[in-house]
Amino acid sequence: MDKGNSDTSSSESGELDMYQILIVDDEERVRDLLAKNISKLPLEVEVAAVASDGREALELAIQLKPDIVITDIAMPFLNGLELIRKMRENGIESKNLIISGYDEFDYARQAIALGVQNYLLKPFLPKDIKNELEKIIRELDSQRVLLQNMEMLENLAQSRNAIMQETVLKDILEGSQEKMDLWKDSGIKTDASWYVAGILKLEQSKWDFANQNKVEEFLEMIRDQYFSSELSMYAVSFDKKSLAVFWSANGTHADIAQRRIVEGLTHIQQSLKKYYQIRLTGALGSPYRTLNEVYQSYREAQSVWRGMVDVCDKIKIYQKEEKKQNIESETKNQIRFWKNQIRLCVRTGQQQEALSNLTGLIKSYAALADKKNDYICASVAELIYDIQNDMEKTSHKREYEQALEMTERRLRYGSLADMKELLEESIIRYCSIASSSLEETKAENVTEMIRNLIDVNIGYAGMDQEWIASQIHFSTSYIRQVFKQILNETISEYIIRKRMELAGRLLKNTPLKIQEIAQECGYEDQRYFASSFKKFYGCTPTEYKRIVEE
Repeated sequence: MDKGNSDTSSSESGELDMYQILIVDDEERVRDLLAKNISKLPLEVEVAAVASDGREALELAIQLKPDIVITDIAMPFLNGLELIRKMRENGIESKNLIISGYDEFDYARQAIALGVQNYLLKPFLPKDIKNELEKIIRELDSQRVLLQNMEMLENLAQSRNAIMQETVLKDILEGSQEKMDLWKDSGIKTDASWYVAGILKLEQSKWDFANQNKVEEFLEMIRDQYFSSELSMYAVSFDKKSLAVFWSANGTHADIAQRRIVEGLTHIQQSLKKYYQIRLTGALGSPYRTLNEVYQSYREAQSVWRGMVDVCDKIKIYQKEEKKQNIESETKNQIRFWKNQIRLCVRTGQQQEALSNLTGLIKSYAALADKKNDYICASVAELIYDIQNDMEKTSHKREYEQALEMTERRLRYGSLADMKELLEESIIRYCSIASSSLEETKAENVTEMIRNLIDVNIGYAGMDQEWIASQIHFSTSYIRQVFKQILNETISEYIIRKRMELAGRLLKNTPLKIQEIAQECGYEDQRYFASSFKKFYGCTPTEYKRIVEE
């Protein structure tokens, strides 16, 4: 839950926490004035942070989850209305106070559509800020009381059901049927078409499954979002660390039910890893027809779980004998994937990434049903030969001819462990040489890539450092550093300069309107375009056009 709408916690003295304010304005004078005036107000508020543009404000809002956001409209990167919209998309339901120097109906209408009811025009007086904040605080206080009451009722209901639910779920998973009369009362579907049990564990997570209420909180986060309405999900923890889970499915074939469960878990994996750096590992048993058979599916999941050694970010399924014929083809697809990843890492000198991918490759080799040694030897030889070709293309041919001959002899008589050692040696050696060659020209090449990307996409309004980094697959901090190092100009400065140069040419050589030119130059806000233009040329676009036409 967001702090701005649900923080019912109290300080050690028993008083409610002060409401946190985020101030956003591209004028330092305005930011300082707002912060100073607010600090003097006899209100339960404090300034948590200030930001100079919409992008910085969004990052702070996601991090701090302020109760109140005071924002200007016309700002770089994201204007005030775009900022509010982005905060909504990220689940931040703060109260917002719009401050603008432009008394225009269109802005007001957009603000109202976003639920913004508090609106001030520059210049404003301290009493105006005080009046608006008092209105907002009254709303937040009412909201706080309501949430407290709702939370109290929810806790009472949960405490009554949690013990019974935990007992029933454990009985089902352990195969005990002594209390079957309680199953229906617990809300568990007893007439589903299929039941599938499994085990889930969160790595690098602080989530505590010490009681059933905590388990239910986790389920609420994922159940409806990642699983279709045909699937119902139940869970309990036997060890406070991992979850024993089972799903009930209606109107589906067994394989379809299992596939949908795996798809849902895969999406959960991706989200947890991307947004929380949490790794999810799981094991699933086979589908069964009745609730009485769930314990069999759970035992199968346990057998898979015990065999998962050093395997993270995986969802493994119990394989019956008739299904094992498909393992080999799936494994060979994995082998091709790992080999391609290793080649890519070696070409760019990424030694640790290459060695990490090698671990996956060796596990895939070991998973082959019949441990086909001839196939593995040929596959390893092919990988080394492909890397050799990659190195030859970068003028390293002579250094590797002898190494390849030695490799072939070791492959002919070596074990899988020997092949792993051989590949490790090769990767370290090749990456070392690739890195030494790449570092000499890397900064220049990256800078040229950035310049070309900016020039081609100069009219894209969403172009910023983060977008550029995502396009060329380097970190934001790295591209910022090398660009400044090579050109003695920041990326933002370069973008603005190129856009202004384009604007000047269009004003001079085309009959386009100023609004059209602004859009061509990547500005959605004509006023911000005009402000940037004046800073660059010392005059407005209209004045510039008049000058060049004379």
